[in-house]
Amino acid sequence: MPLRPPQGYSAVQIWLHWIIAGLIFFQLLVNDGVSDAWGDRADGERIQEGLGWANLHIGVGVTVLALAAVRVFVRLTRGAPPAHRDKPAPLIWLGQASHVALYFLILAMPISGAVAWFGRVDDAADAHEVLKNLLIALVALHVIGALGEHFVFRNDTLLRMLARVPAGSRSH
Repeated sequence: MPLRPPQGYSAVQIWLHWIIAGLIFFQLLVNDGVSDAWGDRADGERIQEGLGWANLHIGVGVTVLALAAVRVFVRLTRGAPPAHRDKPAPLIWLGQASHVALYFLILAMPISGAVAWFGRVDDAADAHEVLKNLLIALVALHVIGALGEHFVFRNDTLLRMLARVPAGSRSH
């Protein structure tokens, strides 16, 4: 991690954020196809429905895992702008904890899915489903937090992830 945190997110960090977010949203849309295929496999049947969607879901999942690994590497080597100190300490802590949890889930989801699909491990499939629900809830919290930063605390946190905006360009 650099000695001094950067003033804003790099273009790579911004692009990775939005590409991964879009791919995760896409994964939620094609979930039914992979669920159908998983059901056929679990019943010992030849996959009748959803194989194309399952393959697409798996390919996108592997892509998310690779991009998330790059994102974590960039975050660890470049750092991220510091949180604004214009809100109560528990909210700052919640924001930091939710980011750690998001990184964990973004990495754990494709791993659990791969173990379930390729290893035919039912427990991994169950974990994948639980992680999916946790991810949906955490993404909702993340969006609420970003909107709160923008509209309640009136700082540039949201703008920093929409474009390369130096920290502090919109505060109070």
